[in-house]
Amino acid sequence: MRLRRVEFERFRGIKKLDWIVRGDFVCLVGPGDSTKTTILDAIECALTPRWNLPFADADFYEADTKEPLRIEVTVGDLPDDLKAESKWGHMARGWSPQGELHDEPADQDELVLSIRLQVDDSLEPKWTVFNDREPEGRPISSKDREKLSCVRVGDFMDRHFSWGRGSILSRLTGDVDSIAATLAQAGRAARTAIRSADPQDLEALRKAASEAHRLGKVFGVAAKTDYRPHLDVDAISIGQGGLSLHEGEVPLRNSGLGTRRLLAVAMQCRGASNRGLTLIDEVEHGLEPHRLRSVLRSLGAGKDSGKHVVMTTHAPTVLEELQATQLCVVRCTSGVTAVRDVPRELQPHVRKASAAFLARKVIVCEGPTELGFCRGLDQWWGEAGSSFGHAGVALVDGRGCTQGPATAEALSALGYDVLYLGDSDVPLNPDQAHMEAVGVKVKVWADGCAIENRIAKDLPWSGVAEVVTRAMELKEEGGEASVRDAVASRLGVRPSTLQGPPNGWIASGVAEATMREAVGSAAKGKSKDNGWFKRVDLAEELAVIVIKHWESVRDTDLSQKIVEIREWAHGK
Repeated sequence: MRLRRVEFERFRGIKKLDWIVRGDFVCLVGPGDSTKTTILDAIECALTPRWNLPFADADFYEADTKEPLRIEVTVGDLPDDLKAESKWGHMARGWSPQGELHDEPADQDELVLSIRLQVDDSLEPKWTVFNDREPEGRPISSKDREKLSCVRVGDFMDRHFSWGRGSILSRLTGDVDSIAATLAQAGRAARTAIRSADPQDLEALRKAASEAHRLGKVFGVAAKTDYRPHLDVDAISIGQGGLSLHEGEVPLRNSGLGTRRLLAVAMQCRGASNRGLTLIDEVEHGLEPHRLRSVLRSLGAGKDSGKHVVMTTHAPTVLEELQATQLCVVRCTSGVTAVRDVPRELQPHVRKASAAFLARKVIVCEGPTELGFCRGLDQWWGEAGSSFGHAGVALVDGRGCTQGPATAEALSALGYDVLYLGDSDVPLNPDQAHMEAVGVKVKVWADGCAIENRIAKDLPWSGVAEVVTRAMELKEEGGEASVRDAVASRLGVRPSTLQGPPNGWIASGVAEATMREAVGSAAKGKSKDNGWFKRVDLAEELAVIVIKHWESVRDTDLSQKIVEIREWAHGK
């Protein structure tokens, strides 16, 4: 089974959503409260094999039950028995290779079913298969929904360690229809002495427990003893769901969170046989980074594995393992949720600036100098309790004036609030007018300046001298001489002209404005190899110096841009 399209209205925090699902492995990302988990909940509700799913007024958008909530899921790659004319073949629709839904399947179309879950003010759920020919639909049983093999791995995964309807363990057992009878027989034996039950009565269950134990080892679950079916004395009944996996005498549900999540994923990977859907909310929860990476690779992250997974994350570690095309950005505005595919062109930033995809706002910095400078400012603002972190802002290295603007535009198209910070000594491509037309806020230094030029122009001379002195200190070899030589060459004078501490250089007979131009040019350099502050950590030093002289730079372009960046970050 594969998701092809998800549509719903008035479900919890979402008034409306229409999402065409592309790809087998999908990771939903975005800031908190963007309704990622609600999307998983909706899919699970529509495809669950449970028939008594409880609903409350709070499940309706703004708790308004005047109109029903509706969840519609179109699925393909269907089991053969569901496609039979005697079952649901007469209700099938067509899904084209271009991602279009046809009510009458065309020759090249995949056969799909559209399943609707609707709940009105009676709070009674109704599942139907529908199409344009029969818009009212026909009821679909929980047994048929179970054949779609949709499993949720999350906070309530413990039921998958028991033999019950819809659990992964039941699928590993094989003959789902015979489980109830098997459990009833096991329950009767348990009333006298579970241990004395005839081994033949529990053979199918023992095999499934053994398979779960083997799969757990593959995923790094170190069990002390073999798994076996045993009576869970804390269960409400000894019926279906009361017989569960145990490690020795201890129910597996008492194991640590990481172990239970690993085992649930391992069992699902085996039980789904590449035909089911696995839903995982916050896949990183309870897992150390090394175990998390192992799980992601087993699920098919970063490659075409054939497994069907839809998950959410708030962890940069997860994004580092994924392809850009496996990500979808979720944004919700006034109750309308949009799910946008991340383009392949953003792959470098998925790996190197993964935190940006989890943020609310993004500052795309032209290069490492701007990035480090912003980090230095953020440390200062953080001391006053107004850091970028408080505002949900992430920083991205745009990797130059030719790539940075395009990156800013792409992130804006995904729904992020984006500010581009860069130099004005080289034309932007696309230009500022184009970027602002597509929603990117652009901040570039005035007068055709790079950041080093702007700082050299606007700081008091004592601050400029401090920049030069710090550059001399930071140079690993021959720092003082190389910095002095770089400035002298731009002035067209001998290095011996610039004697003593930089604070006294303006007494050398060179006009102060000319000296500032030379310092700014030398600091900028011609490449990252000879610029003074072309590393993130070094550029943070520039911010420290500017902050030290903050009162002296008021009413300058440098100060104005810094204030505007802070106002944008903390604005609505």
